[in-house]
Amino acid sequence: MPAFEYEALDAAGKRNRGFLTADSEIAARRELRRRQLSPLKVARAASDALRKAGGRTASKALSKRELMLVTRQLASLIDAGMPVEEAVGLVAGQVDSQAMRRVLTDLRSRVMEGERLSDAMAAHGGSFPSVYRAMVAAGEMSGGLGAVLDRLADYLEQADGVRRKLQAALIYPVALSVTALAVVGALLIFIVPRLAEQFDGTGVTLPVLTRFLIGVSGFLQASWPILLAGIAAVIAGLWLALKRPAVRNARDRLFMALPLVGSTIRKAEAARFARTMEILLKSGALLPDGLKAAKRTAGNSVFAEKITGISHAVETGRSLSDALRGAGGIPPLLIYMVAAGERSGSLGDMFGRGAAQIEQEMDGAMSLFLNLLEPLIIIIMGVIVTGIVLSILLPILKLNTLALG
Repeated sequence: MPAFEYEALDAAGKRNRGFLTADSEIAARRELRRRQLSPLKVARAASDALRKAGGRTASKALSKRELMLVTRQLASLIDAGMPVEEAVGLVAGQVDSQAMRRVLTDLRSRVMEGERLSDAMAAHGGSFPSVYRAMVAAGEMSGGLGAVLDRLADYLEQADGVRRKLQAALIYPVALSVTALAVVGALLIFIVPRLAEQFDGTGVTLPVLTRFLIGVSGFLQASWPILLAGIAAVIAGLWLALKRPAVRNARDRLFMALPLVGSTIRKAEAARFARTMEILLKSGALLPDGLKAAKRTAGNSVFAEKITGISHAVETGRSLSDALRGAGGIPPLLIYMVAAGERSGSLGDMFGRGAAQIEQEMDGAMSLFLNLLEPLIIIIMGVIVTGIVLSILLPILKLNTLALG
């Protein structure tokens, strides 16, 4: 059944906009009048028209925050017993964003035509990641779609909270770094050259630090366009290179091999893996299917390879805890939790507890890092500024000494 976008007036003369599904435009207008609305404009929804023409839906992808809000609203409505198509339609009528409305209207139209919600979401892969769709499909198969969406909303809200906390904590250090770099740049480009002119012709042998500073200043003055072009070229080259899987894999292996960075990445990936497995298993997904879906959430290709190995080991008959232990690089705490879950038959719950413990450790480590970052930046910039000031003062003091002598 096609979807239509409408604009109509209610009995009080208030303008209403929204979407509805009907067999034809005439049927859509009839439905509006039945709702005591006077239709002003009724047209086939853009996403539906595109699909009828044989194209793939070209709506703008939902942002992470929009996906989080939509998931929470759908979870609440479906948990309350509302049919899926009605819940999607109701959310579509409430959102302000045209992009969100078009995506949701197309979902409702597809569900009304008999598609499962997870299959309808596949037409909007940019808005609904593959692992998200896998979780929704598991919820549909188990009959607990509302509960699955509720867990998904919790997970997305938690990830959004961590992201916002990190962004807020980095505002001051980033602003401090930019300000300090601007001050240093101004000193090198404008102040140091004028001081260098004052020292010319004095016959004084400048200190090594001063000569180095004047050299850096001269290089920046003469070569700043080349320097900026070089930096832009390096960034563009890295961006293009990282599109190649082999380069990304090499980068991920390098990061995993670094002493402090590698352990942090392993913990972050393990927490994401455990949280995903918790949602999937509680949604009714089988363990092999859950492992395959969880692999898609990995942000590091090396860790994704580990999950592939774990999945193969489980399929050959090994227990999940043994497979995790054999993979290497998995936090012992998570392995212990999984082993306990296998013995008690509550694997999903134990994955959740393991994820919570690792996330708590990560949160503490992140707070410590951010608390140390600010004084570290101040110390580094203080050393740089002190070096610049000394390079200026040393020749002046030397001139004064010669004058007094």
